[in-house]
Amino acid sequence: MKSIFLIASACVLFAACDSGDIAERVYTVDEKGYTVKMTARMSGLSDWEGGDYTLAVAGFTADSKFALLQRALPSSAEDDALVSLVLSNLSGEVQTVELALTNSLRKRIITLASINMTDYAGRSTYDTIRLDLGTLDVGRFGVLQTGLFNRACIQCHGASGRSAAGLNLTEGNAQANLVDVPSTRREGYLRVESGNAEGSLLHLILNEGGENLLSHNHTEILSSQFKTNLEEVSSLIDDWIDRLTP
Repeated sequence: MKSIFLIASACVLFAACDSGDIAERVYTVDEKGYTVKMTARMSGLSDWEGGDYTLAVAGFTADSKFALLQRALPSSAEDDALVSLVLSNLSGEVQTVELALTNSLRKRIITLASINMTDYAGRSTYDTIRLDLGTLDVGRFGVLQTGLFNRACIQCHGASGRSAAGLNLTEGNAQANLVDVPSTRREGYLRVESGNAEGSLLHLILNEGGENLLSHNHTEILSSQFKTNLEEVSSLIDDWIDRLTP
């Protein structure tokens, strides 16, 4: 069993100039910010090796979908590795610290877990804020399960025994109910066609014109949960489908 510790600390910068008539200037960074530690036993990290996405612990401000700071999880970590993620000296600008998938621009694609830092206002900055996430599958499909299906889909597709269109998207059932399974609502379509995102019903209902394919507008439904990143989530789904072996 392998344990991995990632520690990201803010730097203290001192810059001075003392020559001629140039006044001395000293710049400092406050070292009294918060520290957040996320711990989880993870599998599937190798899915993100060498790709366009980064699975990271990241800090976001209230008005931006781009991470102010982030530290990537090691994609070389073995399955079932115990990973401790630490961000320290977090300033008051950071509103949420998230376990998130980001792109090359550090834009949030999908969130797996989050801490709202405003909940800890007034708390001593010397105390570490801890979040134990238990066991997580963070592979491509695992990220979709946690960040998409569990968050926005199982209310209709599987929660409390309900399964609209006979589609159960709860954990442990979703992949078998999607991949190469004929749609019960749209004849001639597979819910997910392995290796062919553009031919898959799941892709079609989340892109232009998809609101007319089924009785419910799924793009509109998901937009309430993914206000600024539905396009990126749809692209992540396509990436997963295209990598499936027919």
